[in-house]
Amino acid sequence: MVVLAGSVVRMTGSGMGCPDWPKCFGLAIPPTSVDEVTWTAGETYATGRMLLSNDTLWVAQSTIQAQNFEQERKEGLWDPYTRHDYALFNPLHTWVEFINRLIGALTGIPALFLALGTFLFGWRQKRWRPFMWALGNLVLLGLVAWMGKKVVDGNLIPFSITLHMLGAVAILLVLTAAWMSLATPWTGPGLKRRPWLLVALVLTAIQLIGGTQVREQVDVLSHAGLLRADWLDALPHWWKWHRTSSWLILGVQLFWAWPNRMGVPAARWSMALVLLQMITGIVFVYASMPPWTQPMHLALAMALLVSNGWAWMRCGSGKN
Repeated sequence: MVVLAGSVVRMTGSGMGCPDWPKCFGLAIPPTSVDEVTWTAGETYATGRMLLSNDTLWVAQSTIQAQNFEQERKEGLWDPYTRHDYALFNPLHTWVEFINRLIGALTGIPALFLALGTFLFGWRQKRWRPFMWALGNLVLLGLVAWMGKKVVDGNLIPFSITLHMLGAVAILLVLTAAWMSLATPWTGPGLKRRPWLLVALVLTAIQLIGGTQVREQVDVLSHAGLLRADWLDALPHWWKWHRTSSWLILGVQLFWAWPNRMGVPAARWSMALVLLQMITGIVFVYASMPPWTQPMHLALAMALLVSNGWAWMRCGSGKN
């Protein structure tokens, strides 16, 4: 859900819908109208409250009973926000970004229960591997949350979004490992062509990184006001390696998955996911990147990586 919500944030251009972190315009519940981020005489503004004025984002330095904005500014009651120069309010963008953050925060609840449960399990059974994975998951959640703050503070600095997304990939793989450490031993057939599965996993991860870089270029074109139909022609030429290398990913994924399709469910999942991924990529190219395909394309890539990781960790080595 976090990955899908984050993709919707990218799709709608809502990454700076909340200009601060962890609050939104200094509020626990985001504003819904421009009046809530506009200075109004007679209103009381708590410390940290953010308002827009003259294309600048202002932050209340103490609790203010609004009387005269210019006078209050001269007295130092309002200071300009200096972490970035983004100073716009769009209620749709604000709430899309807020929901993304809310879902991310809610993941901490089951993560804490998982850590507590695996600790008690380890204490009783003297098996600490599940707890170590659960603890690693908590650390990664904290790291990704911190990276999310850096993304906002830096006004979507290039490649920071990619690092943020890679943190989500790491969390999914660590959770998969935690699941495997608690599961009953695998009784199915050994995994054939296992080294090729590792090759497929690594190449798919590289392809995912390349895709996020293409997406960052698309964001630049979108913010520049270019029409969606013109995005592909305006992209740097290097984006074509991402398009062409998808055939390599397809070939390597099918090469390891096909001989395992009867005994390893993840092999069938991987084949289905990589084919669907190719279809969404083709739709991207020939249908001018319809918005609905963007979250789907990313979600399929994440699912493919998790499927590969599941097969690698679950099924063990077999006849190569």
